[in-house]
Amino acid sequence: MSESILLTDTDDPVVRQAVALLDGWRAEVRAASDILATLAESGIRAVLLTTSDPSLLRDGIEQAHKRGLPVVVGCADEAARRRAVELRTEEWYLLPATAEEIAARTWSAVARGAALGAENAHRVDQVEQEQMLHDSLTGLPTLPVSIERSRQFFKERGELVVLYFNFVRYSKIEEIYGWEKLDAVLETTASAVRDFLDDDDLGDSRVMVSFTNDDDFIFFHVPQDGVAAATEGEITEMVTRLQRHVGAQIETAHGEDIAALFDIYVGRAHLYYNPKIRLERLIYRGIREAQNASRSVEQRDRARRVNDLKTSLRDRLVYVDYHPIVIASTKEIFGYEALARGRMRTLRSPEVMFDVAAEADMIWELSRLCRARAIEGMKTRLAPGELLFINVDPHDFADPAFTDQEVDDPSRVVIEITERTAIKDYPKFRDRLKAFRDIGYRFAVDDAGSGYAGLGSIANLEPDFIKLDISLISAIDSNFIKQNLVQTMVKFAEDHGAQVIAEGVERAEEFKTVQELGVHLVQGFYLHRPQSASSPIIPHVVTA
Repeated sequence: MSESILLTDTDDPVVRQAVALLDGWRAEVRAASDILATLAESGIRAVLLTTSDPSLLRDGIEQAHKRGLPVVVGCADEAARRRAVELRTEEWYLLPATAEEIAARTWSAVARGAALGAENAHRVDQVEQEQMLHDSLTGLPTLPVSIERSRQFFKERGELVVLYFNFVRYSKIEEIYGWEKLDAVLETTASAVRDFLDDDDLGDSRVMVSFTNDDDFIFFHVPQDGVAAATEGEITEMVTRLQRHVGAQIETAHGEDIAALFDIYVGRAHLYYNPKIRLERLIYRGIREAQNASRSVEQRDRARRVNDLKTSLRDRLVYVDYHPIVIASTKEIFGYEALARGRMRTLRSPEVMFDVAAEADMIWELSRLCRARAIEGMKTRLAPGELLFINVDPHDFADPAFTDQEVDDPSRVVIEITERTAIKDYPKFRDRLKAFRDIGYRFAVDDAGSGYAGLGSIANLEPDFIKLDISLISAIDSNFIKQNLVQTMVKFAEDHGAQVIAEGVERAEEFKTVQELGVHLVQGFYLHRPQSASSPIIPHVVTA
């Protein structure tokens, strides 16, 4: 019998032990970048990948499947697991794993892989059919399934209440944190909704996603015999309780910043059965009506938020969290970033607060208040020699009230250019910055590697500090491409008299990696949580 080969990108001894448990198998180790060129070699029966590079992983799985080869993925964390599932790998396991588990996963992948090749088309049909029945992300039934399940109940009762749940700021989560984080939040949301309905009077409702992998939900509520359909007031009260329940679950699982972006707008449509109208058409019309109603609720809520913003500006209802920035080599505190937060619940998230301000054309007023609040805390929060980092959008420099005389000692203030809007006229903008720089202010480019904050901004603004976006730092300890990018950025900064700040360091492994790469300054929850202006000054040497 010919030898079977497990092609892998890792020389982990545990993988070799696992291969030894597979009778007649041997491991063939190749670098992840060389896997594609090796797939055509004879004797390969399965592929095991552990790369954290999404592009290499995707290409490896796709090319292996084209050749009829099953794939096992070793996942370093939950985000990697989601990516493996998304890419339709046959099997996955979380690191670290035992040799026995890896061997079992490999056998299972080979068994599953029997559907590849000649039967691949049939397998694709099965996957498509499964996706039509249930959303793979949330596990909820899809719309066609829910319509069929409700058909007879609707006919017998004669009425149906459709609720459209519009999670308006979930797109913001994906924009800031990436699709993996939004997928995780959606899973939490679906689980919390199911738990809530199990204990609620509307427990007989049918709940589903509007479309596969979408982030809005639809409820069908068929009233029980002898029970009146839920009124507008009852539904409003239920939604309030649901919002509290789901929000608490999201905060527990994903933290306060994510929970602050959670909001629901609900639209309602009350349908009555009419045998002259096709039932599916009637329900789809009701869904559109409920969706439009949710948008009307959103518009009314926006008006309330604008009023809340006006109140906040009038009564100065903004506070500042001071997030330490430390020297990577010594862990001593170098300075603090001022993070503005709204005191009113509706404006707690800075993203929401500034979105509302942009819609109401009050960006300048809000920016003035946030800067003033940040500067007020300098005397109580900062020790001598420590710097204050203040976020400023390029648009703020056009504000006549924003002058270079806002602080007593400009040499202790770093203006972070946070590009919510693109810089359109660099020569004019640089002239404006020069007036600030000439009296001692320093500048940082925020979120480098994300949005507008690319190499163009760095080259044009000549910053004193370059703040690397969290997307470059997350899981950097296992991503060689990110390491190379950061190392290049550090060299570039040193060549031009600037310093690099790594944002979003949340794990010891990430901190160690950025230290080794020569990053000058570090910021993240691994070292410190933000402190409010009323908190006592924290020690100036970190022992974490």
